[in-house]
Amino acid sequence: MELLRQRIGHTVLYKTTRINSDIGVEELYLKMEGLNPTGHMHDRIAYYLVKEAVQLGYKTIVVASLGQLGESVAFVAEKFGMACRVVMPEGSVDRKKRWFREPGVEIIEFGSNYHEAYRKSHELAVSNNWYDANHGYSNCCITDNVYAEIAEEIVAKLGNSPNNVYCFLSNGALITGLHLGFRSLWRRGLVQRIPKIMMACASDDNPMYLAWQKRETRIKDEKTMNRYKGMSKNTIEYNIIDPQNVLNAVYDSGGAFIPVTTGEIRDMIALTRSREDLKVAFRGAASLAACAAARRHGIVEAGESSVVILEEGKNELNIRQLAEEDLENIEQLADYVDRYLGKYGDDRQSVLEAIRVAFAGGFVLGAYISGEMKGLAVVIKLPVAVVMPQYHLVYIGADIRAGSRGIGTRLMETVRKLTDGNFSLHVDVENKKAIRLYEKMGLKKAYYRMIAIR
Repeated sequence: MELLRQRIGHTVLYKTTRINSDIGVEELYLKMEGLNPTGHMHDRIAYYLVKEAVQLGYKTIVVASLGQLGESVAFVAEKFGMACRVVMPEGSVDRKKRWFREPGVEIIEFGSNYHEAYRKSHELAVSNNWYDANHGYSNCCITDNVYAEIAEEIVAKLGNSPNNVYCFLSNGALITGLHLGFRSLWRRGLVQRIPKIMMACASDDNPMYLAWQKRETRIKDEKTMNRYKGMSKNTIEYNIIDPQNVLNAVYDSGGAFIPVTTGEIRDMIALTRSREDLKVAFRGAASLAACAAARRHGIVEAGESSVVILEEGKNELNIRQLAEEDLENIEQLADYVDRYLGKYGDDRQSVLEAIRVAFAGGFVLGAYISGEMKGLAVVIKLPVAVVMPQYHLVYIGADIRAGSRGIGTRLMETVRKLTDGNFSLHVDVENKKAIRLYEKMGLKKAYYRMIAIR
C-alpha cells in the first residue's frame, strides 16, 4: 500500500505561460489534480477513508457519488481488498465506465438526485455495518487534514503562500481543508500570510454567496445545499458539509465568493486547451473563470500571484510506443535524449547504443503535446530474469520548456505498466528532482552503482 500512497498527491504545480496574460495575471499557477491515479483530486481522501475502514475492521465501504468520488473509493478499496458499494441517483450511471465492472464494486441506483442517494447510503451503512465514506459524518477531520496537504504542497513549491487561491465551492470540503492547511503553516511560522481563498460559484443564488454578499457572518440554515446547472443543463447539487466554517474561511482569509456563468466556464475550457494544451473539466474551468472575473472586476491586482486548483486538470499528453521507422534516423532521437537529460546524459555513442538495443528488444516511449515530442523514455531488456529486474530504464527526460506538466510521471506510469513493474534504473545522486519522482512512483534505493575507472 506504500506504493499507492506515494502515487497519490504531490501533483504538479504548473506555471502558465500564455493564459495568464489573457486573464491579466502576471503569476498564475495551476494545481494539476488530474495527475492522481484515477484522474481526480478525490483519490487523496479516498485513500485515507479506505485505510481507516480497514483499520477499524470493516469489510465493506459505502459512499454516495455522482461518479468521481465513487470511482476513487472503488479504486482504492480494490487495492486494499475491500468490498465497495456506490449509491448513485437513478439514470446517472455511465455503463461505459470501466470501474463499474471491477470485482468487489456494486452500484446501487437510488433516488432522483444526489441528496437522496446520500441519505440512502448513510442508511445502508448503519443497517449493514458498512463504513460510511460520505463527507460530513464521522470523517470531517480526515477530510480537512488530507486536503490541508494541498496547501503544504503549494507552499513547498513556491516558498511562500500565493496571494490568492481559487477553487470550486462543491461541498465545501476543499475550502475548509485549504484554510486549515494555510493557517497551520502560518501558525508554525512557515509562511508570513495566508492567501485569500476565492470561491467559484456556478450560480448567483447560492446561499453561501448570498450570505457573503449581505456581509452576514452566521449561516442560518445548517443544512445548506449547493445547486447549479451543469454543462448539459442538468441540475447538480451537493450538501455543503460545514457551511459556517466555509464562510469563516473566506472571511478570515479576506477572500470572496465569485459567481460565474456556464458560458464563462465553457469559454475557459476552450481557452485553456488552445492556449496551454491543458484539459480541464467543469469545476476547474469555473475556478479559472472566477480568477478572470476577479481580475476583471478589480478584486485582485495584476501583480498578485494566484493558484487555481484544477480538481481534474491534466495536460493533453499522448504517450505512445515508438518504432524505429517513426523516425528519420536514431540520431534524431539521440538529440532529444541530449536535450532532455542535459548534464545527466551520456556520450553520443552510449546513447545510440542504448536506443538500438531498446528498439531491438525493449521499447522507446515518446510523450507528445499537440503533436510535438516533449519527453521520452528508453527501456532495454536484459538477458536475465532472476538476478535483477528484466528491464532497465536507461533514459527518461522531458522538455523543461514545456513546464511542470507531469510528463515524467506519465512516462513512468507507462513504463511500469509495460514492464509489469519489473524494471530498474540508475540516477545521479545529485539529481534530487529525479530521485523524488522515482520515489513517488514506488522505486527505492537498492545499492550504489560502482563503475570501474579505466
